Amino acid sequence: MKSYIVKKETDWQIQIAEQNAADALANARGTLIRALQELDSYIEKFGTADSPAQKAELLNWTLNHLATGIAPNLRLDLIANAQALFTRLAK
Repeated sequence: MKSYIVKKETDWQIQIAEQNAADALANARGTLIRALQELDSYIEKFGTADSPAQKAELLNWTLNHLATGIAPNLRLDLIANAQALFTRLAK
């Protein structure tokens, strides 16, 4: 009887781990989609910029967005936590 209870608890833990992982992956995907949309807007603005100064400014904004606006929002910590939980459950 005891092994049955442990099995059920493990099943429950796996289900939670799977949901956490799926949520973390969906969050990362959403972040990347939004980042691509933002990049598209910079590309469009670059195409309509009338001066070298405006083009330089848009490129600077783009660099800033790529360097600081994507990675922190990916929530790689959530993916790492899900991976760690699966590793513990695999033992």
